[in-house]
Amino acid sequence: MSPEAVFTLVVTAGALILFVTEVVSIDVVGLLIVVALVLGGVLDVSEGLSGFSSDATITIACMFVLSGGLIRAGALEFINRAMFKLGGGSKPRLVVALMLSVAVSSAFVNNTPVAVLFLPIVLGVAGRLGIAPSRLLLPMSYASILGGTCTLIGTSTNLLVGQVAAEHGFGAIGIFEFSIPGMIFAVLGFLYLATFGRMLLPRHASVTPRQADGRIREFVTEVMIQPESPLVGRSFQEILAKSPGITPLMLIRGDEVFPAPLLPNPRTQFARGGDVLLLRGDPGAINSILEREGVTLPPELGAMIEKQGAAKTYTMVELVINPNSPLLGRTISATDFARHYGNAGVVAVLRREEHLRERLSDLRLQLGDTLLVVCDENAIDPLRDATEFILLEGVDRRLRRRDKAPIAVAIMAMVVALATLTSVGLSTLALTGVVLMLLTGCLPARLAYESIDWSVIMLIVGMIALGHAMERTELAHSAAMGLVDLLRDTHPVAVLAGIYAVTAILTSLISNTAVALLLTPIALDVAASMGYQPAPFLFAVLFGASACFATPMGYQTNLFVYGPGGYRFRDFLRVGVPLNVLLFLAAMFVIPWYWPFEKI
Repeated sequence: MSPEAVFTLVVTAGALILFVTEVVSIDVVGLLIVVALVLGGVLDVSEGLSGFSSDATITIACMFVLSGGLIRAGALEFINRAMFKLGGGSKPRLVVALMLSVAVSSAFVNNTPVAVLFLPIVLGVAGRLGIAPSRLLLPMSYASILGGTCTLIGTSTNLLVGQVAAEHGFGAIGIFEFSIPGMIFAVLGFLYLATFGRMLLPRHASVTPRQADGRIREFVTEVMIQPESPLVGRSFQEILAKSPGITPLMLIRGDEVFPAPLLPNPRTQFARGGDVLLLRGDPGAINSILEREGVTLPPELGAMIEKQGAAKTYTMVELVINPNSPLLGRTISATDFARHYGNAGVVAVLRREEHLRERLSDLRLQLGDTLLVVCDENAIDPLRDATEFILLEGVDRRLRRRDKAPIAVAIMAMVVALATLTSVGLSTLALTGVVLMLLTGCLPARLAYESIDWSVIMLIVGMIALGHAMERTELAHSAAMGLVDLLRDTHPVAVLAGIYAVTAILTSLISNTAVALLLTPIALDVAASMGYQPAPFLFAVLFGASACFATPMGYQTNLFVYGPGGYRFRDFLRVGVPLNVLLFLAAMFVIPWYWPFEKI
C-alpha cells in the first residue's frame, strides 16, 4: 500500500471517528477532509475543491431552495386541508392521513423542511385528538424518510448516489426510476407503524411539563444569587427545600466549581452573593425559584426579568431549533436573544437524556435542543415568525405569501416534468427553478440562502474530495475486492445483503450523506469485480442509506423530533430496529426482483 493510500485511510478513519463522536460538526469535518488531503499531497487544490462545482452539490443546494420556496408560499397547505378532510374526525384515519401527507410531500420536497413544516401541524393534531405527541412525531419522521426514498429528488442522499453513479459510467438515474420499490418499502413501513410498531411507540408528552408516564420533563438552567439577596448566608438545603422539583447539579463560585452534592461540605453548604447554581427541574419549578427575591438569571443569558409584575408581563415558551438554523453551534450567550427577539432570553435547555454539567451560557446549541425561553408577551409573535426555531407554545405556524403558492407549485412541477421527459440535466433545471422562484417573488434572496443546509453542502464537498482520494489510491477498489474475496463462493444475494447491511449500520451511526458517498463507488467496484450489472448493488446503497430508523443521529428529521417528542435513545431502538430488519428482509426480495442479477 502506497504512502498516499495509508494517509487516505487514516483520514477516512479520522473522519468516521469525528462523525461518531460529534466532537465537531459535520460541516467542519468535511472541510477538514479537504484540507488534510490537499496538505497531505494526495490531491491538488483543484481536485480538493472540486466538490464546490460538482453537479451534485449544485443540485442539492437548489433543491433546498425550491423546497423553501414551496413551504414559504404555503404550497403544501392544501395537503393539510386534504388530510383533515380525509381523516373525517376519526382518530385512526387522521393519523394514517397524516403519515400519507408527510410521505407524499417528502417524495417531492426535501424531507427535512417537510418535517419542519409538519411539526406544528402534528402538535396541533395531537392536541386536538388528545394524543401524546410522541405517538405521532416519530412516525412523522419515519414517514418523511420513507417518502423520500420514492423519488430521486426526495432526499439529498438519493441525488448524491445518482450523481456518483453517473460519474462512474452507470448513466443518469431518472426521477421515478426506483419509485415502485420505494413505494413498496413505504407501504411496508406504514403497515408496521399501524400495527406492531404502534404498540411500541412511547407515550411522552411534549409541551406540557409532566409526561404521560408520570415523569417530569426536566430542563437544565442556572441561577445567580445576588449579593443583596436575603438568601445569602442560608443553607442550600433550606433554599431548595422551598423549591420542590429542583435538583442541584453544580455550584460555581468565582473560578471554583463544586459538583453536587453540595452538602455536607462546609465550603458549599451556605449561599454567598454571586454564587451561580446549575439546576435541573421542570419549567414550573424553574419559574418558582426565579421568583425568589434576590435570585436572577446570570446576565450572560440575556434575559432581564423585572420582579415587579413579572407574572402579568412575562411568559415562558418552548422553542425547538430548526435544522438549518444559524444558531446551531453557537453558544447561548452569543445568540443575544434579548436584542434579536424582543426582550426574550433562554432560561433553560432540554437536551435529550444528557446530564449537562457546563455553564448554560457556554453551551453550544445542537439540533434537537429544546429551549425554555422567558419573554414579554409582546415578543411571542416575533418568536413565532422567526426562521431559526419553531415555537411550541401556540403551534399554529404562520405561512406567508399564499398568493404565490400556484406559482411555486408550477415551478416545481416544471422541474420534475422536464427532468423526466427531457435529457436536460437536473442541476440545470433545478438552478432554473431557483431563478424563477427568486424572480417571481416566491422566495426572497435572503431566505433562499437561509433555506440551504450549508452543513450538508460542506460535508458533500469533503466527501467528494475523499472519494477522489480513494479512487486515486485505489482504496475503494481494494475494499471492493476484499468483500468479493470474502463472499466469492456465495450467491450474489449474500453480497447484496452485505452491502445493504453495512450501509444501514453505518447510517445509524454517522451522516447518511457521508455513507452514501463512501460506499457507492465500492458497490460499483464490487459489481464490476463479480461481473454483474451494477444496478442491484447500487440501489442497495441508496435504500440502505435511507434506513435511518434505529438511532436519532442517523437522520436530521429524527434529531429534529427528539426534543419536542420528549424521546429517549432507547425509544428509537425499540421502534426503529424492527423496522430496519423488516426493510432489510424486504430489500433482499424486492431489489433482485426489480433489478435482476445479470452478467455483464
